[in-house]
Amino acid sequence: MIKAVLFDFDGVLFDTETYDNKLLRDYLISINSPIPGERMKLLICSDKTKDIFDDVIAGYEDQVDKESFKKGLIADISEKRKHLPFADLVFEDTGRCVKWLKEQGYLIACASSSSLDYVQRGLKEGKVAQYFDLMVSGDDFTRSKPDPDIYLYCAKKLQVQPEECLVVEDSPNGIASGKAAGIHVVVRRDHFLGLNQEGGDDYIDTFDELPAILKRL
Repeated sequence: MIKAVLFDFDGVLFDTETYDNKLLRDYLISINSPIPGERMKLLICSDKTKDIFDDVIAGYEDQVDKESFKKGLIADISEKRKHLPFADLVFEDTGRCVKWLKEQGYLIACASSSSLDYVQRGLKEGKVAQYFDLMVSGDDFTRSKPDPDIYLYCAKKLQVQPEECLVVEDSPNGIASGKAAGIHVVVRRDHFLGLNQEGGDDYIDTFDELPAILKRL
């Protein structure tokens, strides 16, 4: 029996990934970079343990200094992400979903690789913070997704077993993290980034499909 639902943040509760892609492309334009805008998708949902910038600048090494480009882009995006319009980016079915879950007695957590301040601000501005029993940031763990630590921690803090949880993810690392924790993983389908979403247990396009899955489990 499922007692707790653990959500990722970006791309699951909020449509921040398409917005981030625009910010990344805007940065390329601002510095007149020769790097194709399509390469910026590589930086979204990337594995934080790897330097994906090698792939981003591949073929342009003679025109772009990787470290300077990386430093400038991170500084620019970090500043702009402080002002993300979360109220506009929250998926229209997010509020309806978490409200229903709370009414049904489920425990609810948000487990994100983003900073805790970012998560807390997003949930508050998206007007859904009151439904969450726990908010956790990957910054608090030595090993980030795809390692299972963050989801195992959530289960422990909510005082439930991993098999009593359900994870909702969209990224390859997030899916792997949930599965490694021994948790049933529901994948919110990506129709923008072209993510490899293999390995999930169930797939949904909207949260309206979640109650049926919970009932079955």
